[in-house]
Amino acid sequence: MNNDEIFSHKLFLLGKFTASLIHEIRNPLSVIKMNLEFLNLLKSELPPEAKDSIQSCEEATKRLIFLIENFSDFSKKQPSELSICNVNEITQVAVNISQVNASRLNLYIETDLSPSIPSIYFHKDKMLHVFLNLLNNAIEADNKTDRIYVRTYLRTIDDKQKIVWEIEDSGTGIDYELGDKIFSDFFTSKKKGTGLGLGVCKMLLEQYNAEIHFESEPGKGTKFFVFFDTSSLRNDYAKQNTDY
Repeated sequence: MNNDEIFSHKLFLLGKFTASLIHEIRNPLSVIKMNLEFLNLLKSELPPEAKDSIQSCEEATKRLIFLIENFSDFSKKQPSELSICNVNEITQVAVNISQVNASRLNLYIETDLSPSIPSIYFHKDKMLHVFLNLLNNAIEADNKTDRIYVRTYLRTIDDKQKIVWEIEDSGTGIDYELGDKIFSDFFTSKKKGTGLGLGVCKMLLEQYNAEIHFESEPGKGTKFFVFFDTSSLRNDYAKQNTDY
């Protein structure tokens, strides 16, 4: 069996497994959602720390529901459901969700979000998915310091204004020879995992003319960069809504 046949077989098995997994997840997720709604009724009686935890759980539950309901949409090649997105606001939501897990490892996510970042047309849930995935990877990177840094800023590249979303960890880094293999489906260096995370991120971003790149120094840490081309995103959205 050659590599293409092996890859096709993996996709076939993944499809069957995913359908079964989604079915099994729905019921316990519904129970979690109902219990969170009940806890919301008791918020006035809870300490501030508990209220923050409930809010983080609610955001995480919403993300799970989004993934379940839209998993098949990941394979689509055409953008859909574009809306005006504030990158900084979505970043802050992702950071608030991720800080719960980071705190368990005594990590703090420090942000430096430029106020000059313009709003762009994108799919909000998919942008959130990408940010959460990159944050989770940074948290799991065996960091040598207690800080993970997330930044947004503007940069002109090839005469085009880009929004840059950057995350920096102080983990073990990525070996040079791996290169862009980390964005390939089913590739993972983790003991547990499907190897789909970064591949899905890359695919979701490419649907909206965005790019993802990384810089890494083994033993010192990694930076991931997401580049949003503001002008092309606006043009694509306009075309989508005027092309009858």
